[in-house]
Amino acid sequence: RDVERSRGLGDVYKRQTFIHSLNVAILCNMFGHWINMPQDDLDVLTLAGLLHDVGKMKIPEEIIKKPGILTEEEYTEIKNHPRRGYNLLKPMKLDERIKKVALMHHERCDGSGYPDGLRGDQIDEFAKIVAIADVYDALTSARVYRGALCPFEVINMVVEQDGDKRFDPKYLHCLLYTSPSPRDLSTS
Repeated sequence: RDVERSRGLGDVYKRQTFIHSLNVAILCNMFGHWINMPQDDLDVLTLAGLLHDVGKMKIPEEIIKKPGILTEEEYTEIKNHPRRGYNLLKPMKLDERIKKVALMHHERCDGSGYPDGLRGDQIDEFAKIVAIADVYDALTSARVYRGALCPFEVINMVVEQDGDKRFDPKYLHCLLYTSPSPRDLSTS
């Protein structure tokens, strides 16, 4: 019974990870449109959003499936997924920006991110966009440990928690001021 339950959690996690990656790719594509990105760059950004969490495939299943609070060691292991993703993609014939996104999507402009504590201009521009899309989707999606948060609540949270210092303001403001209203979406 525990094995069946564990397998079920793994399937749920795989589905959630796939949906999250797809959502991040779609959000990145929208970002690219909002900033009038050339089509070639838009394609790269969208694929980077899709592959940003590929390193999670290299995290032990018992950590990925764990429904409770992670230990410090387990959290350290989770924080290794960006480097593992980069190492998976490194030998592939992909645009370097996609590889950098896998490595840098948890870096923050104020240096508080991981795996390397990079700051501002040290972080790839595509990784800055994917970071915002990643956080936005993670918070607006239901998780085992909490329900989905309202998009307005998420934006308020990000702004109140020094979002303009942690994220590149030019991209954060793009999300805040350029995203279409529901009325715009219904007329397109």
